Amino acid sequence: MKMFSKFFGLYKKELKIFFSQPIAYVLISVFVAIAGYFFAGITNYYSEVSLRSMNSYQQNMFDLTMLDGIFRPWFYNVAFILLLIMPLITMRAFAEEKREGTMELLFTFPVSDAAVVAAKFCGAYTVFLAMLAGALSPVVMLRFSSGFDIAPVAGGFIGLMLLGAAFIMLGTFISGLTENQIVAAVVTFAVLMFIWIIEWLSSVVDPAVGRVLSNISIIRHYDSFSKGVIDTADLVYYAVFIFIFYFLSLRVLESKQWRG
Repeated sequence: MKMFSKFFGLYKKELKIFFSQPIAYVLISVFVAIAGYFFAGITNYYSEVSLRSMNSYQQNMFDLTMLDGIFRPWFYNVAFILLLIMPLITMRAFAEEKREGTMELLFTFPVSDAAVVAAKFCGAYTVFLAMLAGALSPVVMLRFSSGFDIAPVAGGFIGLMLLGAAFIMLGTFISGLTENQIVAAVVTFAVLMFIWIIEWLSSVVDPAVGRVLSNISIIRHYDSFSKGVIDTADLVYYAVFIFIFYFLSLRVLESKQWRG
């Protein structure tokens, strides 16, 4: 209980830092605006094509469900927006502490390294959840107007939550390697982009290697979620991904303490 209260104190500190600066509000607003723009565009296109199909002799040519016609393309758009925005949220995790010289002060707190990393992660993840909640508004409005099946869409959002957690954990680790926030953001984006597109290499290498590269791809494991299917293998992938970079973040903190 005492350990939890110490963690909660660090977590509140992280939230206070995030929301005392305009960047959190700017990022949330930009994300919600862009996600809403894409949702409106995809929904309008789906409606137009559906109407043209109904009013023509090609009624069987367009039989996409709302999940396939609206939500799956939108989920992938949102995932790519997160790829661009999440490095800006995680870049300050440890880099700012080191730049301002408060890293040493952090080590004097009577809390474990695990609690410090968890508090950094949870602070950034709360900002991410606020972004995702804002993007839900057009989905809710469409739900009231059309009454689509909510279960597959919920699966897509669960996938986004796991994808965001993976992005944040990797970004937190990279932030611990440098004291420059811009460097942390750029390197995080580069690594995430590499893990995103690594599956593309599977077609030009040995098939056995290609299968390995496909399994490493972070976006490949989101595909089932975008279809509303929660696959155990994908859950394990994201859990292992998050654990690995959580473990590496702890090792970075320990190395800083030893050097200190």
